[in-house]
Amino acid sequence: MNDHELRLYQIREKLDEVREIEDSENILEDFKFNEYKNNNSEITNKNKADIKINIDNHKLMYHIDRVKEWQKNGDCYPIYVEIGIANGCNHRCVFCAIDYFAYEGKILDKDIVISTLKDMADHGVKSVMFAGEGEPLLHKDIVLIVQKAKEFGLDISITTNGILLTKERAEKILPNLTWIRFSFNGGDAQNYTKMHGIKNEKEYEKLIDNIKNAVAIKRANNLDVTLGIQTVVLSENVANIENLARTCVKLGVDNLQLKPYSHHPLSKNNFSITIDEWNEIGNKVKKYENENFQVIVRNNTKNRIDQGIRFPKCFGTPFYALIDAKGNIMTCNLFYTKEDYIFGNLHEKSFSEIWKSERRKRIINRLMDDGTKNCRIGCRLSVVNNYLYDLKQEEIRLEQPIGPVPAHVNFI
Repeated sequence: MNDHELRLYQIREKLDEVREIEDSENILEDFKFNEYKNNNSEITNKNKADIKINIDNHKLMYHIDRVKEWQKNGDCYPIYVEIGIANGCNHRCVFCAIDYFAYEGKILDKDIVISTLKDMADHGVKSVMFAGEGEPLLHKDIVLIVQKAKEFGLDISITTNGILLTKERAEKILPNLTWIRFSFNGGDAQNYTKMHGIKNEKEYEKLIDNIKNAVAIKRANNLDVTLGIQTVVLSENVANIENLARTCVKLGVDNLQLKPYSHHPLSKNNFSITIDEWNEIGNKVKKYENENFQVIVRNNTKNRIDQGIRFPKCFGTPFYALIDAKGNIMTCNLFYTKEDYIFGNLHEKSFSEIWKSERRKRIINRLMDDGTKNCRIGCRLSVVNNYLYDLKQEEIRLEQPIGPVPAHVNFI
């Protein structure tokens, strides 16, 4: 082992120690809540806010049977699927995918969505996020779709800019959700308008009102839904994020998530900030955390972006799938515009037929051959890939984690 290899080994050992400490802290937070819950038959909305959500790591280790199936067969049905039911958006966020693929105004047919949700639930899919390449609330049947998904036993979430979440819609949607995440990328009306690529500053106040309504509906009905706000930390908004944290506390949401900007290989824009800027804003915002409000600074994600990719192949493809508004099924958003990497289309075949098809098997084999040369650094599957790679290298053992199951466990 030369000096360079020795140094890399030492760095990796230190990172593993840090991950173990962070995982222990997350488990402790979950244990504290579950111990409280076991001793209190009725959980109020105030108490629900004490749940510490862990979105800066993966939860695949809580799905051992599915991982064993993957180890045995090299494949399995996904646990988590993201569906873009609308290929269009009422905003034009500066960091979004809009600069490398065009919105076509496609809306995925309601009946196809509902039959696909049932098919996925029957084959072991556990959670669905409605987001994808557009604004999901543009779909006129979003209320019915969410209600049906809940009926089928799926955990459901929505990522939205929130402008179209009227009070009437919120009253019907929120009871069926595990969580909802509002994309809120500016600390004041002017910065928000600039980041979201819109002209009317009144939309800022409209979002504020819609979030207030959501909080009121949750509290009035004692709903078990997590209301979160996510902001992508950019060079263009980092100076305004502390003000956003103050707004979040006033609104009464459950959490604020600081997400690091990850440059997409196909994107022309780049809004990256330095690690010092990231650490500074994280420390500033953390001070607003209290017993009813969690600040999630995604340091692990930022570290993965800065350190690059350490797994040789995308092992996580069987555990996650993406469906776009045209009905195409693919492994991730790198392949929106690449027909050769589309598994199949829901207008032609069912989800389960496509998942077990020879075409999908050939594409997966090609992806394995491609390695990670085209991958997005810090993508949502990167931490899953690190875990699966360590399993394959026998650096860790497949075993059930000690302690209670964390919140939102099916969103791996």
